[in-house]
Amino acid sequence: MSPKTVSKIWLTKWLKVAILTFCVLLIVFAARDLFVPGWGSGHWLGRFSEKWVLLLGSSYLIMVGLVIFVFWSLYFPLKIANIWKRLLKTRETLTNWRWPFIAIAVILPAWFVFYSPWGDLFPGVFFRLVIFTLSVSVAAFFLTGEKTSYISLRAILWSGLVAGVLLVLAESFILVNDYPFALHWSEGNRLWDYSVAFGGGRFNYSGSDPIFSWIDPGRQTLWGLPFLIPDVPIWAVRLWSAILVTVPYAVLGWLAFRPQQEKQALWVAAGLWTLVFLNQGPIYTPLILAAILVALARRRPIWIALPLLFVAGHYAGISRFTWRFAPGIWAVMLTLCDAILVQGRIIWRDWLRAASLGIAGIWSKGLPIIVGIVVSLLSIDPVVPVDTPPQTVETLSGLQAVTTQHPFLIERLFPNPIYPPGILIGVALATVPLIFLLIYLIRTGIWKTVFWQQAAILLGVGALFAVGVIASAKVGGGTDLHNMDMYFVGLVLLAGISWEAGFAAKFSSLIKTYPVIPWMLAAMIFIPALPPLFSGKPVEQPSVERTEFVLSRIQVTVACARQYGEVLFMDQRQLITFGHLGDLPLIVEYEKKYVMDKALMGDEAYFEQFRNDLASGRFSLIVSEREAILYKEPDVESIGDSLNEENNAWVKWVTIPLLQNYESIADFKDAAIEMFMPIDRAYECS
Repeated sequence: MSPKTVSKIWLTKWLKVAILTFCVLLIVFAARDLFVPGWGSGHWLGRFSEKWVLLLGSSYLIMVGLVIFVFWSLYFPLKIANIWKRLLKTRETLTNWRWPFIAIAVILPAWFVFYSPWGDLFPGVFFRLVIFTLSVSVAAFFLTGEKTSYISLRAILWSGLVAGVLLVLAESFILVNDYPFALHWSEGNRLWDYSVAFGGGRFNYSGSDPIFSWIDPGRQTLWGLPFLIPDVPIWAVRLWSAILVTVPYAVLGWLAFRPQQEKQALWVAAGLWTLVFLNQGPIYTPLILAAILVALARRRPIWIALPLLFVAGHYAGISRFTWRFAPGIWAVMLTLCDAILVQGRIIWRDWLRAASLGIAGIWSKGLPIIVGIVVSLLSIDPVVPVDTPPQTVETLSGLQAVTTQHPFLIERLFPNPIYPPGILIGVALATVPLIFLLIYLIRTGIWKTVFWQQAAILLGVGALFAVGVIASAKVGGGTDLHNMDMYFVGLVLLAGISWEAGFAAKFSSLIKTYPVIPWMLAAMIFIPALPPLFSGKPVEQPSVERTEFVLSRIQVTVACARQYGEVLFMDQRQLITFGHLGDLPLIVEYEKKYVMDKALMGDEAYFEQFRNDLASGRFSLIVSEREAILYKEPDVESIGDSLNEENNAWVKWVTIPLLQNYESIADFKDAAIEMFMPIDRAYECS
């Protein structure tokens, strides 16, 4: 027996051991996930009710049966050969009737987590992983076309991808409803932000200045498009939001991965994979749209590509200042990787094209920062327009002020209760499989590159990664991977290059020739599906009757209070946007998100005016989130965790002065709303 044959046998043995061990551990921990919610449900057996005993008993029997089935399949396949023959015969007999079973299997995880009554009851990650694994396995079995093959690799990958896509879509579209109050901390006021651009006529506003909303123009105009429709309902705006945070991801994928001849199915899969991959951020849509323009400019005539890059850079720059250089960096990487090699070298025309597109991408918003830094370093006193903001990022001092106005919390880069894996481990889990695949394709010569192309990739991706890590470490960040957005998009664009460089054309042969590639692809598909699978749950909101009662109480109280002074909505401003409060005069100041930003900055001048307004009783009624003077201790183990810093800043600058001058008159815990009136008021609104 040759050493190669022996090695293969040992590999097979260890693979069997690994599969069986994984199944056993998964079932054991899943059994625990089932046990915990039921404990305390009754006293029929121990502290379990009769229903829970029946549920646990039947579930445990099924789990044990699955482990036995896997064990026999791995080590004694002849014992269950007849079972497999019957299954294969059934699959063959069903023909096209297999598709309903496939559809049910891939839909099951998303339905269970987000839409079933058990999504809240069973949050255990191992039990959910069992459901996901079984669903993918069943779907892959029925999807496998070979008559003698139990489950094919292609079927597993397709089933996992579709199940992951449905989880991602469910995570966004579960929020589409007509619930009048905010669905999460900032959602309500964000809806108000979006309405200001095109729906300003909805407000009773008497100020001479435009309505101020603390949001960038890129997001405000994009999310605000539904408000061009008169009287658009809140569910329609939420539907538009769900579309924006899903569909453009896939569109970018379909543009980055260009269709290859007779590879249309793989091209569709590439776009769907981009959707689940970028959802790991998630990524704000304006950056996705800028990346779409960059992808469209690729290999286009220079007279088309230059305007596309200029628009991409400008739009990204007005959306977020940290994005100002991203389109230029992406364009340089793509252009050099697409370059025609002559005797192993990049020709001068491609260098010129890369430089031109890079400059076009930063011309509007990125280049002024570079000029400002150079001018500052050379101590030149430039002519500054009178309307230039005092802290513009287009000067060195302004850039330093903007980037350091919030403290850094390095602890959030590491495991913590806010984002359990921490930024570094989280981004590694999300992107390392793709990075390994790209490196592997380069090292094996499947994707042929030269030194300068590799340098462009390394420097470009490295810069995007560094900016993302720095932004994630700032207070207010680090709760997920959204600040790694430019890095994620850059990897997708590079994956599109490798796709065209030979990976797509040789896909079928590569997964057979290189055993490591299927494992990388599996990791790229299954890991992005885990966040919505593990953390997802049905939307929790009060009953319709309770919601109508709370809304009615707020409306009655506002109608009374407006007779005695100004009514301030620090939170829940969407109630004004969607007409629930009639012609209530809009008070623009002290919007919750903007106040939180000022609190994190410790802006004494801003809060001096806030305290004066509270002390004078300027507002007859304040509607805000629930308030309590509750500091979180920043000890050694909790620094940077559980949003301690954000909570304590809010308590110091907002809650304490508010409760010194105002008292709570209504607290709706289930809607996360509290109303306050001045302590020394001479009126009552019952």
